[in-house]
Amino acid sequence: MADNSISLVVISDKVIFNENSLKTFETLSIEDTKLLFGTLFLNLIENLNRSQNDFDVIIYADKNDNDLMQTELSTISADKFKLFFYESEPDLTFLSTKIKPHKHSIIIYADVMGVSLSSVNDILNLLSTDENTIVIGTSGNSSVCLIGFNHHTENLLKAIQYSERDYSKLLALLTTEEHFIHTLNGFVRVYDTQSFKELYDDLSQKKSIEYCSQAMHEKFTHLFVEYKDLLK
Repeated sequence: MADNSISLVVISDKVIFNENSLKTFETLSIEDTKLLFGTLFLNLIENLNRSQNDFDVIIYADKNDNDLMQTELSTISADKFKLFFYESEPDLTFLSTKIKPHKHSIIIYADVMGVSLSSVNDILNLLSTDENTIVIGTSGNSSVCLIGFNHHTENLLKAIQYSERDYSKLLALLTTEEHFIHTLNGFVRVYDTQSFKELYDDLSQKKSIEYCSQAMHEKFTHLFVEYKDLLK
């Protein structure tokens, strides 16, 4: 399998950098909301950028982040990506034209912690089969954090689009076609107070250094100290 047959798509399904447009998270200030979701996004891109493989990395983000996205990416010297923007919500029909030439694709959401290069390789190994295969990565609260597949159909893309990142709903929508489905657990999706606690617990473990650098850890630590009441 040639490296350029693989596409990694990072979808930011919310505004994360434009302080005039983003929605505050829980009791965090605008600046700290930007820090939280901006760091999650940049941490993921930093991990993917370290790969020695020549993946096609696609970033699909809200148009309100258009002016800031390139600047933020430059802070981590990220250079292995193609950048696209959507108007109101991510459109997987548009994305399908970008990933169709690739044999294997993995869609990863930008508000997720726990995606390492080794987990990406594990997913690609599961996709290395002649059978139609899907790999779904979930959080403890059954949110879809990533989805990998080795085939492209309209029904598959619709299922991803309309599942609203709910694992049970995604499985129900996938029953229209035959697939081998693998589920990987243990990722963290940050979207409420409980998941903020899960992020803290995850980053408190030694294993997290595999997918979160010391510099990124320090940014999160600032948030955990500043908003320690959310961790009670």
